[in-house]
Amino acid sequence: MKIIKKLLALIVVGASYNATGQQIQTDRPNETEGPNAVPFHQLQFENGFSFEKKDGEKTFEVPQTVLRYGLLKNTELRVESSLKITDQQNDNLFGIEPVIVGIKYHILDHKKVIPDLAVLGRVRIPWMADNAYQEPNYSPEVRLLAQHELSKSSHLGYNAGVQWLAATSQPEYIYTLSADYAFSQKIKFVVETYGFAQAHHHADNSADIALLYLVNGDMQLDVIAGNSIMNGSSDKFAEIGLSFKI
Repeated sequence: MKIIKKLLALIVVGASYNATGQQIQTDRPNETEGPNAVPFHQLQFENGFSFEKKDGEKTFEVPQTVLRYGLLKNTELRVESSLKITDQQNDNLFGIEPVIVGIKYHILDHKKVIPDLAVLGRVRIPWMADNAYQEPNYSPEVRLLAQHELSKSSHLGYNAGVQWLAATSQPEYIYTLSADYAFSQKIKFVVETYGFAQAHHHADNSADIALLYLVNGDMQLDVIAGNSIMNGSSDKFAEIGLSFKI
């Protein structure tokens, strides 16, 4: 874990406080990743506390954290991980999940019917985790991120991508669709559906609703709840979050 500490220290030293006056924009709390990249030399923390119950197994992430840093213009470096607690019938697990390192690049700004576009590439590093959650293989992922501006108050966003699973190295396809509406400058409502699909398997689909509250230009609170749909598993989840930039 010394490597992570050194990396975070370098990023913090390189960050400039309140580098731009731009309002905070987050990828939290839903599955759909936004096409915006953190501005150059800006550091942003997105933190969540989550609960999930799936087929009798309970999982807590306290917290899950995404660190986003503006590495270059239109390009951000991302470091993600979480402290996870799994409550199983015969065993309880506790520890840090594999660290995820990634890059997001904002390709294109929206213009009329053309959406904002970005690409996100990241990889789960199996050995950068506690023993309880170490994985057998690296798990790379690539997504195309898009967002249409429907009006000054509403947007439609979607992702399409593929992830190679750590357990099998087989591809799993990812698709998301998200719509948001801003009731005011501080409050935004989001609805979303998304899914994961493997060859020769039924897709694992979910839906959620979220509420975002902008405390100020540098800080955001959020809450989200969702449930699995159109499949046999019983999956319910809820999460609260706090994001801020420095």
